[in-house]
Amino acid sequence: MKIKDVLSVLPYIEAHIDNGALEVEGIAFDSRQVSPGYVFFALCGSNTDGHLYLEEALKNGAVLVVGERREPLQRLSGLISWILVEDGRRALAFVSNCFYRDPSRHLRVMGITGTNGKTTTCFLTRSIWEKSGRPCGLLTTVRNLVGPWEFESINTTEESLRIFHYLHMMRRAGIQDVVMEVSSHGLAIGRVEGVHFDVALVTNLVPEHLEFHQTFEHYFSSKRKLFEKVAENLVKNYPRVAIANGDDKECLRMVQGLGVPYFTYGLEKTADVWATEVNFSLRHSRFHVFTPWGKVIAETNFAGRYNVYNALGAIALALSQGIDRESIQEGLRVCKRVPGRWEFVDAGQDFAVIVDFAHNWHGLASALSTVREFTRGKVITVFGCGGERDRKKRPLMGETVARYSDWCLITTDNPRGENPEQTAHDALEGVKRVAQEKEVRYEVILDRVEAIRRAIAIATREDVVFLAGKGPERFQVYNGAIVPHSDYWVAKRLLEERRR
Repeated sequence: MKIKDVLSVLPYIEAHIDNGALEVEGIAFDSRQVSPGYVFFALCGSNTDGHLYLEEALKNGAVLVVGERREPLQRLSGLISWILVEDGRRALAFVSNCFYRDPSRHLRVMGITGTNGKTTTCFLTRSIWEKSGRPCGLLTTVRNLVGPWEFESINTTEESLRIFHYLHMMRRAGIQDVVMEVSSHGLAIGRVEGVHFDVALVTNLVPEHLEFHQTFEHYFSSKRKLFEKVAENLVKNYPRVAIANGDDKECLRMVQGLGVPYFTYGLEKTADVWATEVNFSLRHSRFHVFTPWGKVIAETNFAGRYNVYNALGAIALALSQGIDRESIQEGLRVCKRVPGRWEFVDAGQDFAVIVDFAHNWHGLASALSTVREFTRGKVITVFGCGGERDRKKRPLMGETVARYSDWCLITTDNPRGENPEQTAHDALEGVKRVAQEKEVRYEVILDRVEAIRRAIAIATREDVVFLAGKGPERFQVYNGAIVPHSDYWVAKRLLEERRR
């Protein structure tokens, strides 16, 4: 790839190119990762501005800079070639796709979106594919898998440069299928521009991330872009399909009028793929599934109605792509765990400790209703509300936790630049509303490790300690500082201390 090739794929406003024949050796949007011959993309983010690091990129050997602000770029004239664009992230996607030779054109790409359940549905889908004898790449919030290689996830939907790099690696490794978690944020800001999606699935839709989207309709339209990409994909021969939770009217609205076939799944007989005879405990689910391709008897290691929906989504997706029913049944059965999703922490104690990523009222209601149904003792929930995020949902989260719990321990969950006392106070409003109607005990313990310690100290035989919100995360964010923290390993250590 040469500098002139970068120009050819970009809708740009202005360009000053000293030598268009120079080879492009790589791409970076972090100036510290620039090497000689690289193109540096100066992206404007929520925390910093890439234009502040132009000199460092130049010093590290960049041969071209792409940015959104004319003035800092003009100061580079005579020193380096530069291109002014309107949208840096979309420009990064176009150039990354070109640099890696349009890798998704040669893969079956299955995108999964929705408010909750995306990660679990991705893991179940990959397990089915692997059991059918077809290697499958995985790009999710908690793990990116390319054959035997595993990479840390930074965002739910990675920056486009990483996406295309992973897709390129999959193609080189002979992997032909990939399942990808796709967020509304990633769709809205252009991180998946240039990805040719063959399948799109939506798990459910409730208002979320309104601090970014502002309105539900913007959230909805951002999600729908995934399905529009399936409709626009005319370059491959894989079956193009839209799949929706048929029991969710917003999901149904999303897949209608696209011009591509769509399938529905759910617990109602009106769905194309529907479940009956649903039985589950805290650790397992078993149900019968009726489909246009015949009956499937499903067993999974995940409990709750919402995980039945996740499994049904994976089943519908697999059947739409021609996977046989035996591989589907076996793939569901052998998928033991999804990091941070309904994950048990066992250290020989006589009560259950579950780590889960439920971090909004909808996810909390789904998970805690299952916990409540199968708990003979107390339900003790540790939860917090994210800082610098939608404040209006915090009292609703507190109310939801209190309705299903006997004991609520309000703590921190990535307070970022906001005072943790404020996030706890907002959640406490909802808890107190419920406490006027039913008996529920509550405490505010801002130190999350101490909150978990308190929950474990309270617990007795047949209780359930539910650690909500952090899931697979291995850090807490405090005012720009990243502090190591894992609910799973903190709980594991405290349980072992208690046993000793």
